[in-house]
Amino acid sequence: MRFGILLPHFSAASTHERLFGFAPRLEALGYDSVWVRDNLGFEPHGFELPGTRFVDPFIALAAVAARTERIGLGTAVLTPFRHPAVTAQLVGSLTFLAGDRVELGVGPGTPRRPWELVGIPFEKRIRLCREMVEVIRGVARNDRFSYDGELTRLTDFHLDPAPSPDLTVWYGGASNAAIRAITDYADGLLPGRCPFRRYDVATGRLREAMAPLGREPRLGSIPTVSIAATRQEALDKLPLAQLLQTATERWKQPFESLDDLAGAVVAGSSDDCIEQIQAFVERGIELLVVDLRLLMSEFEEAAEQFATDVIPAFSSHGVAGS
Repeated sequence: MRFGILLPHFSAASTHERLFGFAPRLEALGYDSVWVRDNLGFEPHGFELPGTRFVDPFIALAAVAARTERIGLGTAVLTPFRHPAVTAQLVGSLTFLAGDRVELGVGPGTPRRPWELVGIPFEKRIRLCREMVEVIRGVARNDRFSYDGELTRLTDFHLDPAPSPDLTVWYGGASNAAIRAITDYADGLLPGRCPFRRYDVATGRLREAMAPLGREPRLGSIPTVSIAATRQEALDKLPLAQLLQTATERWKQPFESLDDLAGAVVAGSSDDCIEQIQAFVERGIELLVVDLRLLMSEFEEAAEQFATDVIPAFSSHGVAGS
């Protein structure tokens, strides 16, 4: 299993030193990759720390790339409110800076605000997500690229630097639409806060859909993590009522207890987290992105504890300075 971590590039607890200064330490700790969200006109979820600060994902990844040597750089997830040609240029430029360290998670997103700000109908986002990936991959393959999509027209489009033709594309979601997207144009599944009872249904359907194509889907997940010295301390930091409400609204079924959130939430001591992550391993999940947004004000300590105590149980990476 590879371990990524969501960068602290949002909320009032996001500081320059926490976001950029700590990045080399994340690499030394053995994290395989760092990940960023995407938004415009950001407003925090009800369970997140307050504050509307949101550092652009490409700026954040470029700065981290310049301060590190090997750690991977990912988006989870990149949403298509930019014109696909603009996004392709950003991805190509980031690849030029960081080489093969770049991988993309994409998805249509759920906040309406970005679409209102750029004047694109919210209902177009699913189609635009497909066109974004098709344009990125098209300019990666071709010197001169023309594209005639439902919403995007490009003629004789050229990019230098261009995105890598070997770019891995994850799709953020576990709906039937996500399964169709992965089958058609993405490489793997990377949902955020997805409970196992939904994840297992989605991966079963995904494997069935991809079997006739001779493809095996790549599997990832982004659970919300609360780690502390003791289980009770970690649980005390969970806004459980808000997480249950959000899950109920998102997955259209009742969530009533922490057990119902298994897969969406990893919480407890280091030993508790190891035990819970074993369930991800047993499902064949190859990428786990640690989401510490609930612990943003103590990001450094939580990231250190997870890397020092949990990652070695699943990985051969050493931990520097520990």
